[in-house]
Amino acid sequence: MPAHTGYYVTKTYHHDAPANTDPSNVKLPSPCTVLITGGGRGLGEATAYAFAKAGASDIILAARTTTELDTVAANLGKMSSNINVSTVRCDVTSESDVLALTELLKTKHSSRLDVLVNNAGFLDAGWQPITADSAPASDWKKVFDVNVYGVYLVTRHLLPLLLGTPEGLKTVIGITSMSSHFASPSIAMGMSKLALNRFMEFLAASYEAEGLMSYALHPGGVKTRMSTDKNKVPEQLSNSKFHVLNEKECTLLTSVIQCASTHLISQLEWQCG
Repeated sequence: MPAHTGYYVTKTYHHDAPANTDPSNVKLPSPCTVLITGGGRGLGEATAYAFAKAGASDIILAARTTTELDTVAANLGKMSSNINVSTVRCDVTSESDVLALTELLKTKHSSRLDVLVNNAGFLDAGWQPITADSAPASDWKKVFDVNVYGVYLVTRHLLPLLLGTPEGLKTVIGITSMSSHFASPSIAMGMSKLALNRFMEFLAASYEAEGLMSYALHPGGVKTRMSTDKNKVPEQLSNSKFHVLNEKECTLLTSVIQCASTHLISQLEWQCG
């Protein structure tokens, strides 16, 4: 692993989150509305639970599979009856779907949006020659459609709500990957996440004066359905030490979200005096 990826910054592997970084210890401002794409499983599901523990008043889950969204929504309801949860089928590459998502925020969540989590992603059958018949060009293109164009499209249409929310957190999070920092064998994923990183930098530079904060967040190695798909990921990698977390527990991810949330709150308090 190239040193510049940051992989060797610490030799300690963390499998559990310390109590002082538990999202339950975060007190998000109220109201606080969070929208998560790819919110039906994996990292999106864990992110929803983290924000629920931190006290989000409204959580919107968007994904292409509604049955998975319904399951997560039901779990959120068990965690707290005070959370206003909405689910919506949304293909992030479809502008009509994204516009419908925007309308849902306006009609069911008072046009409020504090945090946008661009989590929806797609992984092609990488780790093989780009000329391989088992790695069709259409899948390579879909990686960029979802991971880059989809992030742009969702952010483009929801940014006015983020910036227009009174005393809002005005935050965009893009889920990235370590593969964006080197020539990973999964070249489409690496290139698409590098583009996502730069898009987050663009947002920070372009809308800083309006109070926007944007983060490219790499949550670490997490065992999800996508990252352990043996049709796309070599078995030796899907079973490797990179996957230090289980997607259902995902305590380190909730810690990362907690730390980001704490930073956002402190920034907001500083801005408001």
